[in-house]
Amino acid sequence: MYFKEKITFLKTFAKSPRKIGSVTPSSKFLTRAMLDRVDWKNANYIAELGAGTGVFTREIIKRAKPDAKILVFEIDPDLQDLIRSEHKFHKGLSLHSDAQKLYAYMKENKIEELDFIISSLPFTVLPPKMTVRILEGVLKSLKPGGHFVAYQYSSIMKHVLQKKFSHIKTRFVPFNIPPAFVYDCWR
Repeated sequence: MYFKEKITFLKTFAKSPRKIGSVTPSSKFLTRAMLDRVDWKNANYIAELGAGTGVFTREIIKRAKPDAKILVFEIDPDLQDLIRSEHKFHKGLSLHSDAQKLYAYMKENKIEELDFIISSLPFTVLPPKMTVRILEGVLKSLKPGGHFVAYQYSSIMKHVLQKKFSHIKTRFVPFNIPPAFVYDCWR
């Protein structure tokens, strides 16, 4: 599966690098840095934005409570197929395409608030209006005290996130290609 995952990721990157933002899936170090921030025993509703090949999705499923609801967003059809084929028997997981519609998908699924939102979206290369729509959806979707955990390959987004969230913890992960900043944000 890993080889197929790499090939699919590279093909998707070559086809539309603005959607992916990297030439390789996230490392285990970045995965840990992102997901160790989540309070798994109190996470009933989780969303993952920009799932890619499902590196974080696999770990979210391993760590989440058996009855947790997981909304996974991936816009690329080839990457969706990869995730769908790997996780088709997981009852709590639902796969959606456009992260800009996070809040609408929540309402359709009768989910009032999310406990955690994990993001791999390459905000710095997305159109600015799209980034604004996604972050507005994140803010409407999170419960009070809920966390938005995102990584970026530069610190450019820190200023934007500081305007939206009252608290941010930043961690640098050098053991990833490319190295990444992890932002744990909440209000």
